[in-house]
Amino acid sequence: MSLIFKMIKYHGKEYPEDIPLEYDEITAHFDVTGINVSLPMYSLHTEYSYGKRKLENSQFYDNISSISVEHKDKVPQLWKNDKWSNDFAEFIFELVGESNNPSIIEIHPPFSDYTSSIEEFIDRYVVFERKVREKFPNVQVLIENRCGSLYRGGKFIISKLDSIIKLSEIIDQRKINLKFALDIPQLFTAHNLEGKKINDSISLLDEIIKVRHNIAGVHLWGKTIARSGRRVAHCGNLDTYFGDKELKNKFLERLVNVFDDGIERKLVLEVNSVNEDLLSIIDDLRKVGTQFV
Repeated sequence: MSLIFKMIKYHGKEYPEDIPLEYDEITAHFDVTGINVSLPMYSLHTEYSYGKRKLENSQFYDNISSISVEHKDKVPQLWKNDKWSNDFAEFIFELVGESNNPSIIEIHPPFSDYTSSIEEFIDRYVVFERKVREKFPNVQVLIENRCGSLYRGGKFIISKLDSIIKLSEIIDQRKINLKFALDIPQLFTAHNLEGKKINDSISLLDEIIKVRHNIAGVHLWGKTIARSGRRVAHCGNLDTYFGDKELKNKFLERLVNVFDDGIERKLVLEVNSVNEDLLSIIDDLRKVGTQFV
């Protein structure tokens, strides 16, 4: 078997002609007031609470006040309560407007300072799911593991492997319509496993096999070193991320081992640097037999 990915087009990147592109990733954070869909299907990438938002568009938020109220120093507090979940659904309805229904809605976890457990988060999430599926009955909701934010006072509750496994168990038990968009570099960052520490992450990646039945999407990107010496996320390719071809190849072999189950998954290559970096990652995936369908 091999990796089977359906590519989601990321922003304005250009892809090889032989990779089918049917899905667009559409920005849908809280500073956005409209969307422009160019492909037949699309994924809404909703608020991810890295930094401050304006939250000042009073006309857009007239009937969904908790979106603009629930924040700490303008960094949105996701899934704060049931009202927020209801208002979040309304925000998406307003944003979609007369456009085609989204095929995917990608969400992100709340912070730990106001969410006592993953179960509490899921109780709030199902309020959202119930409302969204009434309007978009075929939509797939994906949750991305998160690591890193300007938020102060709490951390994302779905970040490390143990939280991913716990959420997967709850998904199975409660049979909710939620799957993972597994962001692999963010998972490594959460465990402080980057660059040459990737050898330590092989067992970590192996553990993902336990939850792969609930993984419907994968995010992959690189890091590169800026002139300041700081590693910059979402720039570069896998060579600059690992800094060693042998380590990169070990990672790719392990990736195939984890996802060689014959299941098609969505793939987002979140590369904000030059297009050649995106093509480099595609080439690496092809070398290990990836099928782009």
